[in-house]
Amino acid sequence: MAPEEGESADGGEKYRFEDLISLYENDFRGLDRLKLSRTSPHELGQFLVRLEADDQSSFLRKLSDRMAGEILSEMHSEDSAEVLAQMKDMRALRILSNLEPDDAAYIVRQLEPADRDRLLGKLPIDAAKTIYDLLSYAHDTAGGVMTPHVNKVRGDWTVDEAIQMLRREGGNNENLDTIYAIDGDGRLQGSVTLHQLILAQGNRKISQILVPHVHGACHADDPAAQAAQAMAEFGLQSVPVLDSLGRLIGMITHDDVIDILQESATKDIQILHGAGADETIHDSVAYSVTRRIPWLLVNLLTAALGALVVSLFQSSIEQLTLLAVFMTLNTSLGANAGGQTLAVAIRSLALGDWKRGDTLPICLRETIKGLSNGFLTGLVAALACTILTRNLLLGFTVFLALTLTMGLCGIAGALIPCGLRRLHCDPAQSAYIFLTMVTDTIGMYIFLRLGCWLLL
Repeated sequence: MAPEEGESADGGEKYRFEDLISLYENDFRGLDRLKLSRTSPHELGQFLVRLEADDQSSFLRKLSDRMAGEILSEMHSEDSAEVLAQMKDMRALRILSNLEPDDAAYIVRQLEPADRDRLLGKLPIDAAKTIYDLLSYAHDTAGGVMTPHVNKVRGDWTVDEAIQMLRREGGNNENLDTIYAIDGDGRLQGSVTLHQLILAQGNRKISQILVPHVHGACHADDPAAQAAQAMAEFGLQSVPVLDSLGRLIGMITHDDVIDILQESATKDIQILHGAGADETIHDSVAYSVTRRIPWLLVNLLTAALGALVVSLFQSSIEQLTLLAVFMTLNTSLGANAGGQTLAVAIRSLALGDWKRGDTLPICLRETIKGLSNGFLTGLVAALACTILTRNLLLGFTVFLALTLTMGLCGIAGALIPCGLRRLHCDPAQSAYIFLTMVTDTIGMYIFLRLGCWLLL
């Protein structure tokens, strides 16, 4: 049975968001550390980001270094870096030391260069070098999101030797389900599961029981989304990351992949509609306006093209005002049909389902789908139009225009993201705006031209 609101997974009481607000109003007096420990770091991070700098410091002083680190790792990296920069150096260093290297690098990457160098300069040399190594990779690459703490054993070891090593060092690493086997030079040889190790005879060599082909293995400079896609495709808990010589230097775990997919989905949804990829609802007015205005200006230009089309038929509309009444019906349904295709096409491109040679059959199918939907929708709309206006020709105009427009928008919804990808542009970046141009200009032209031919 699922825990009730206000309860943690173990049945104990935890803080709700409104409880935290009440504590904030009382300067965090009466804070229950046990309830706090049962509250998810993600929810605490959502609360923390809404506080002013002084209040954030007051709240974090109530928390252990471990819990503070867990909260920071659940927040957006920009917010975490801002909070960390406000701390005294000793507290910030303790928190960084308690974090996994990839989580620490995730936060440190967003610090101002002076703050970053100051803090890393005070960390132990090994810890600082590990973080610097991770920072050398772009944030959206496999190397930028990997953890260097890997479960690895030598292929020439016996099973007993491997198990002894895992007992000594495995507690420091994530995901013990999969262990990677390497040769004497550190190159990846294969993988072995913990289940295999437990069941194998102790004197057998790791090379005798390993699986030589490791699904999803990627290089440090490969896109992080590629690793996420491989994990989803093969149902993996982790994927190994290799350097240019094939040496194992890290791994990406399932929790990192969730962050990658969430960030990618958020980015695509927001830029699809012209918002900033990293924009949040709590950003300042000035920041949001500067992120949104460029694409709104582009949209203004495409809308102006639609207005130009209407102006070409001004005299016809004056003679038959019913054209103006039903014109928006045509563009609205066309935009909806194209938007459905656009969403499916962008998702297919993102997941790698759209392969080379698929473009023609996909476009043909989407055209047929659009025409079919336009035919059925047009029949209903034409019937309603004929009943309301008692004008059979107007109803036929609506039917024919909807069929053609929705068919056109179907193929446009597939071709636009495909074309943008071939131009090495993000298909989600401006596809919706170009689709709107098609529906507003060509859709209106089709409707008004048919109206002139059939009704005037």
